[in-house]
Amino acid sequence: MKLIKTNIFMLTSLCLKCGHSRLLEHGVRAAERRNISSVRCTVSKVSSFAIRQNKYPIRISMNPKRLLLFPAHNSNKFGSNCFFKRRMISGSTSLQSSSPTKSGTIFDENDDVIYDPKALSDGKIPFPDSLSPSAAAEFKACPQSYLIQYLYKIKQPANLALAKGSMCHKALESVYDLSPEDRSLEQLQNLLRKSWSEVRFGNTYSHLFAIANSKDDKNHVTSQENDEPERDVKAEREWGQSALQLLKNYYEMEDPRLIPPPNPIEREVWVRYNLMVDPLKGVTGYASSTQQSDNEVSNDNNSFLVRGIVDRIDLVGLNSYNTNDDDDTSPEMALRIIDYKTGKAPDFKYSRAMNEKIANENMWQLKIYALLLREMLANEKGSKILRDLSTVNLRQLRLMYLTNVDGSGQYLDMDLGETQEERDEVLQEVHADLSKIWTSILALVEKQDPKAFVHCDRKFCFCHKIRPRFVQDSLWGTDVSL
Repeated sequence: MKLIKTNIFMLTSLCLKCGHSRLLEHGVRAAERRNISSVRCTVSKVSSFAIRQNKYPIRISMNPKRLLLFPAHNSNKFGSNCFFKRRMISGSTSLQSSSPTKSGTIFDENDDVIYDPKALSDGKIPFPDSLSPSAAAEFKACPQSYLIQYLYKIKQPANLALAKGSMCHKALESVYDLSPEDRSLEQLQNLLRKSWSEVRFGNTYSHLFAIANSKDDKNHVTSQENDEPERDVKAEREWGQSALQLLKNYYEMEDPRLIPPPNPIEREVWVRYNLMVDPLKGVTGYASSTQQSDNEVSNDNNSFLVRGIVDRIDLVGLNSYNTNDDDDTSPEMALRIIDYKTGKAPDFKYSRAMNEKIANENMWQLKIYALLLREMLANEKGSKILRDLSTVNLRQLRLMYLTNVDGSGQYLDMDLGETQEERDEVLQEVHADLSKIWTSILALVEKQDPKAFVHCDRKFCFCHKIRPRFVQDSLWGTDVSL
């Protein structure tokens, strides 16, 4: 392997367009030519930087398949705050860059990075500080994926489905900022167009439709004036049309112009509460069918934070009230938790027992939100409007699927029960599930062995994509299938 000695200018400041900080494309060669101005950011594709030139001696391998950087002298010269990360590649020490964010690192399939648990989080598996419905579900499905994404904080990059879901959720939240008469389908779809136009070239989504240069394809468009990345306009248009169709499906299920005030009561509202590790000590504990918890609890104050974002909360009337004309009793009111889903609704084509199981599994996230709200309101927590409604029963759950197997919208409702005891019995089971998940996570972290977090067998799981990027015998060995 041919090595040349040269100097590198560490680009320690940020890209002025996207804030990306890493070893930039052609950075070494540009530094070698003393032509820093030609360096382009691999994310925003622009060449405008605030650069601090720190010169360090290095050796460069001229391997055409991989560019490896070796410190020519003491590697400590790079400093502890350097944004370069040391990684092990094919038995040789190299310096690789990461894509840090506030919530962790975004995994990039194009980066030639090998992760070493000994270099992540100071060599220790960190304890979680909270639990969310998505994190709990991920741990249940694949402990290894949970370890990588929620403890090591190596996140999957945004994909088309996630981007579509985010844009639809934003539009469905924003449409209720408009007066009822203005909540037309056209306005709703325009809200999505506006949201996408604001983020399509940002760091999170710019890669989705970016393509390699191709002068022959008419669908490939670039703006030389703005130095924007070349994009597959046809694919982006088709994706956008599918997102607009989801909003049309929603509009056919529920006309937002007809939603009566004061609904929605809340939109995109955080719910959080420190649940007791022993579920029997929670507000729903009295409704438990067991007399003691399966969890070992060290003291009465042992708790864990669970939090999440509820799409929408409505105040609704129930059908189970007296409709006698001589009875002027007002209809019974209840709170309904609503969650929008841009994925397909489950196909209830099986036996009644199996269909009920599928429905309950899909409602698990909403049950967690209901549990958190139950605890919050019982302890006078939450927003003022919710506290003012604390005497209203939290009873209804609704999943609004914006598409199904037939391509139309479909909603799935659940009534937690007529009495408070019935509702609390359901929520107590959810509390017990979360406590079991939390204590299981803590038990695995206590072992400080990444292999203790076993992988799943789901072919689509993130664990299979990222596991080969870890040092052998850290997450996997020669006997483990990749």
